[in-house]
Amino acid sequence: MPPLNIVTFEHNGQTIAVEPGTRLIAAARQAGIFITSDCGGAGDCGKCFVTIRDAEAPTPLDLRHVPPDRLVDGARLSCQYIVRRDCSVYIPPGKRRLNRFD
Repeated sequence: MPPLNIVTFEHNGQTIAVEPGTRLIAAARQAGIFITSDCGGAGDCGKCFVTIRDAEAPTPLDLRHVPPDRLVDGARLSCQYIVRRDCSVYIPPGKRRLNRFD
């Protein structure tokens, strides 16, 4: 079994260990953090972007939905970002929900 990756959420300092290949939005849910996503994680709405320190290359859907200046700063769609290594994530206040229903 490969080693787990540590995801750190900067807004509250919380960390969670996830299996490599976990989508970031799923890792956040496992930690009890809900990220705004109107499309349910399909990559269609572009609303679930977060900032990832030392982010991997953007996906085609990132390029489609995230403004270029934010891509340079590490903004990625959390529903498309696959955790392959330890990472630190900043979720903007407007992207955080109190629960999965609000």
